[in-house]
Amino acid sequence: MLAGLSAAAVVPACKKDGGHDSSLSTDTGPIGTPERDPEPADWVPDEAEGGDFPWGLQSGDASADGVVLSVHTALTEITFLVVQADGDGWSELARETVAVSEGVAQLELTGLGPDTAHRWTVLGADGRSAVGRFRTALGADGFRVLTFAATSCLKLNQPWQNMSQVAALDPDAFLLLGDQIYSGSSTLEGYREEYATCLATQGMLDATARTSVVATWDDHEVANNWGLDDLAEGQLDAALQAFRETFPQRLGPSGGIWRKLSYGAVAELFVLDCRSERVAEEGVYLGREQMDWLKAGLAASTATFKLVLNSVPITDYTDMLGDLEADDRWQGFAEARGEILGHLDEQGVTGVLWIAGDVHFAQVAKVAVPGSGLGESQWEVCVGPGGSNVVPVEVFEDTTGQYPLLLSAWNSALLRLDPGLGEITIQHIADDGAVLAETTLTI
Repeated sequence: MLAGLSAAAVVPACKKDGGHDSSLSTDTGPIGTPERDPEPADWVPDEAEGGDFPWGLQSGDASADGVVLSVHTALTEITFLVVQADGDGWSELARETVAVSEGVAQLELTGLGPDTAHRWTVLGADGRSAVGRFRTALGADGFRVLTFAATSCLKLNQPWQNMSQVAALDPDAFLLLGDQIYSGSSTLEGYREEYATCLATQGMLDATARTSVVATWDDHEVANNWGLDDLAEGQLDAALQAFRETFPQRLGPSGGIWRKLSYGAVAELFVLDCRSERVAEEGVYLGREQMDWLKAGLAASTATFKLVLNSVPITDYTDMLGDLEADDRWQGFAEARGEILGHLDEQGVTGVLWIAGDVHFAQVAKVAVPGSGLGESQWEVCVGPGGSNVVPVEVFEDTTGQYPLLLSAWNSALLRLDPGLGEITIQHIADDGAVLAETTLTI
């Protein structure tokens, strides 16, 4: 077994009383890493549930002092009602009425306290929505175990029960790594219809109700394996608008999808856009501004863990797949891949974990064959598919030790980040809640 990694046998998933925090122990680790404080019993609003909210509630990109809230509805006006944890109960934090524009209302809240539990609902003319949950990120001095859910690739296998299983554990955020829809559209109206179906599917309803999301996209949010020359006029703008209406998020430094989210000294999340800046004929995978931002951010980060949300894997699959579809991932852009991995090696950046979707199998792997040099110290986790066709990679015989885990099954993952131990534990969880595999990395 490789140094710095352990793999556990299959064990049953944790079940929770009422679907809430009993899986989160208040015990401390060997050197005292605290767990998250328990949250009060769920809040029950005074208003009766009802009305036109079949697409649930979405919160996104929670920071230490804010969050972006979103709701889809046929109403013309709604009121956001938000409460925050106050001792053993809840106190009202905000009540704001917002006009609905083209079926969507969004609200960015600021001035919130760090690492604080919140509940929220939306009030309409005929009643309120279901109740949503989010928790603000850690402040600068926050230090505790973090948990993130993650999945990708949602096409089949409705209602995506693996998403419901990990959402029931109330993670700090749910990471969506792309291919949330498999679009056959090219217009704003078409994309909106496809996202409406996605949001109304039970697994996504549960995920967005129980925590905030951090989302990036892959190709199927626009068109299969698309390039800029493949798109109709205005198609990319339409796809981006529908994506942001569905998964509320903050604008990146240049107004794009790529952006950074901070969880204090414990973790920083670098959300990449691995699709819209590609210029294959020039070998460009990320635009120069995004690449420079990523290199500088990873080198400057003092967080214990740096999670790179990377919709398409950076792993070199030569031994497994050869050059099959290499031009659809980092492997087919050798110069760009070498630039970022070489930079991490040269700068001695530690604590990096690449997290990806796209490939329709789960993995825990070195991004390069051990002993091959470039990037061999880096790890990548692939999550999902939550609901797309599964690639049978378990038949591959790994003779180099590059792939401690290859898993062909529908799944979502739960990542547990322990900054005291410097460990990340990854559970890949099935539709029935079984833990298909558990792997712990020291990075």
